[in-house]
Amino acid sequence: MDLLASDFLLFIAIGFVGQLFDGALGMGFGVISYTVLSSIGIPYAVVSASVNGAKIFTGAVSGSAHIRHKNVDWRMFGLLASAGAAGGVLGVLMLTQVPGTIIRPIISVYLTIVGVFIIVRAYGTVTNTVSSKRTAGIGVAGGFLEATAGVWGPLVTSNMIASGSLPRYAVGTANLAEFIVALVVSCMLIPHIGIENFSRAVVGLLVGAVLAAPVAARFARQLPARTLMIGVGLMVIVTSVYRLYQTFFL
Repeated sequence: MDLLASDFLLFIAIGFVGQLFDGALGMGFGVISYTVLSSIGIPYAVVSASVNGAKIFTGAVSGSAHIRHKNVDWRMFGLLASAGAAGGVLGVLMLTQVPGTIIRPIISVYLTIVGVFIIVRAYGTVTNTVSSKRTAGIGVAGGFLEATAGVWGPLVTSNMIASGSLPRYAVGTANLAEFIVALVVSCMLIPHIGIENFSRAVVGLLVGAVLAAPVAARFARQLPARTLMIGVGLMVIVTSVYRLYQTFFL
């Protein structure tokens, strides 16, 4: 698909804003990119493959920044990455059989509830203990939804925080694990659409995301846990409600 060169700066801006949210709050890149790219007429399958392709690089850059700022829990990473990859494989296999229009409304309602819960939890006691079984379950669900609905951070990061993980580690670890999941999903999706269908949108998204990643990682380290939790909750609610609006009214 050939996109106008004049759109390149728009794609850079989308990537920058998306990664700024994603790196600091653990979500935003996929949601923002999917929404804008779909709205300008790019087919959903191409958008899915392109955004996941971009996430390979954004996940690596953002994850590296979080490693430098010591925002990664390596035990959590191992569980999320392996379980997320397994979920991603299942998601790609299901993608051609179950319409995304069925999956997205259900997940959007669920995530709205999770967002409210996170904001409420922000005013309680925050711990840093999440069971291995629960972490693996969140990873599988996140990987499946990443492949079928473009959702990773809103589900994984929000659930890790809601389950008791400190926002700093939930954000940093989920960002790094997303690199593995995006790699698996992309490798399975690209053969279905053909490498020629990738557009310069991918490059624009990557440029913006690379510029934003170091700034976002610093925000995640320096902002208070309560501030990040409220930010995550609001982001989940806003994006989920907007997805519902898109599904039923657009």
